Amino acid sequence: MTLPEISEAKNIRDKMDLSLRDFAKKCGLTVSWVNQVEIGLNDGNAGIKDPSYLKMKKIFDMYEMEKNEKQQTAEELCITEMISFEIGDFIEDANKIMIKKGISQIPVFKKNNCVGMITDKTIMKLIGSNVSKIGIASEMLEIPPPTVNAKTPLRALRRILDYFEYVLVEKEGFIIGILVRQDLMKLLKNK
Repeated sequence: MTLPEISEAKNIRDKMDLSLRDFAKKCGLTVSWVNQVEIGLNDGNAGIKDPSYLKMKKIFDMYEMEKNEKQQTAEELCITEMISFEIGDFIEDANKIMIKKGISQIPVFKKNNCVGMITDKTIMKLIGSNVSKIGIASEMLEIPPPTVNAKTPLRALRRILDYFEYVLVEKEGFIIGILVRQDLMKLLKNK
């Protein structure tokens, strides 16, 4: 892993508007060590000019974590009133809900595990069939979407949703919601 320049340590502290003491505490470092690094940045001073990688990493990791904490999380952005079905539920019911809600896929669970997605493509293959008694079976499903932790920050969600149309949001071992690309598009501000 490549760290930013050592000179960035002082810039990070300034950006965070923290005293030397508060900054050192947040990083889990001593005040004197942080001060010596900042002094060592000025040529001719007797500070630390070549600080250890692990200690510098603490500074940059703390800063990244602070930036991520200020971003909205998957839990804040997801739809918690999630529509879902269980294996064995009727296709006809899924079709009615998709039409009513204007959605193209619904997660299907077996207990608390998502085993796949029932999609409008699957249902379209059944046009002309009597679906009133056909149950959802695992072989009908598209692959399940990825699951992200409820604390996943917006930046990471954007990257994940570049590759997937939707993700499930998990908290303490339970799926609490779903997040689709369109949910993030709502964050765009009209100017």
